[in-house]
Amino acid sequence: MPVLFSAALLLLAAAAAAQEPWEAPEEARATVNPVPAGDAAVEAGRTLYAARCASCHGDEGKGDGRATRFIKPAPADISTVEARDRMTDGEMFYKITEGRKPMPGMKRTLSEEERWQVVHFLRTLQPPR
Repeated sequence: MPVLFSAALLLLAAAAAAQEPWEAPEEARATVNPVPAGDAAVEAGRTLYAARCASCHGDEGKGDGRATRFIKPAPADISTVEARDRMTDGEMFYKITEGRKPMPGMKRTLSEEERWQVVHFLRTLQPPR
């Protein structure tokens, strides 16, 4: 019985950890996107997003991709005004780069420029300021 109780506590702790806000370090939040915004950068980001992100985050960034039935917790909706106002480009880049379970980091998969291009594309999914 103590083993079952310990296992239950571990599961509760893991669930609580999954609920914690995902905050980027202040240094990352302050980082400015060095890739010039423009049609080419957005289109490159769109292609990369479709290949690497949409299956979980959905085509429009709503967290409703086809793989979400297998992912707990489900991805957040990144297409909202709240997401736009909450995350700087640097924070988005940090999260794409580092990842956090269940989201894999893209540091080894996408170049730095490609990750910044994805940030440019993500901004097109959000309402304009």
